[in-house]
Amino acid sequence: MSTAADHFTAFVDRASADDEAGARIRRAMAGESASRFRDRLLLERAAWLAKETDLRLQDIAADCGFRGYDVFVRAFRRELGASPSEWRAEPGTWEIDAPGDVHFHPPDGILLPAWASYDDRPSVAAAYVSAFSPDPESLMR
Repeated sequence: MSTAADHFTAFVDRASADDEAGARIRRAMAGESASRFRDRLLLERAAWLAKETDLRLQDIAADCGFRGYDVFVRAFRRELGASPSEWRAEPGTWEIDAPGDVHFHPPDGILLPAWASYDDRPSVAAAYVSAFSPDPESLMR
């Protein structure tokens, strides 16, 4: 069974594609490695799930692709300043500082920066990309 982490990893891997979606992903990742970008967004998603759902923390860790619950707890504490259970009891923002200012967008996506106004495409405030979609083909539409 595919997890959100599997779908998001495939999405980030498509960043090498020389198309509009790939260009937007590369622009969003500016200042971060692909693995840091992916891990940070999955951790933001995990924090949101901890705050907004009653799912077990172990299930959240597994769905977000962490190799084990202990790895999840260490990453969570490093980035959000508390263990997942402590944070769930007194949640704050799930956003983690990022150079490109791209963050997880509930329930299952991210907001990518808009194209510059000099681009020949219509300018929009933000482009929503469903990065955690269960249908990988929908990621590139």
